[in-house]
Amino acid sequence: MTFTSTIDNRPHTMGNLMMITGTFLSDSGDTGGDIDVSGILADVVAAGANGNAAGATDMEIDGTTSTTLTLVTASNLGGTWWAMGNRS
Repeated sequence: MTFTSTIDNRPHTMGNLMMITGTFLSDSGDTGGDIDVSGILADVVAAGANGNAAGATDMEIDGTTSTTLTLVTASNLGGTWWAMGNRS
């Protein structure tokens, strides 16, 4: 099971909101994983993902922490993700 993600080092700010972006790669038959943004955002108000190839992507915000993004993808899919929330 190999899910990897990156966080771009240049966030975008809009007032008290911050938008961060990054990439993900779900290989070895994996179908997603978690992305922890707690070091940057206090909470997430919206998030999304786009796959680089055909295949479903679904981004969910973990209801227990509000700073963990759970990405569900087709197996062996890479792409980009984004999250917007309040600064930590």
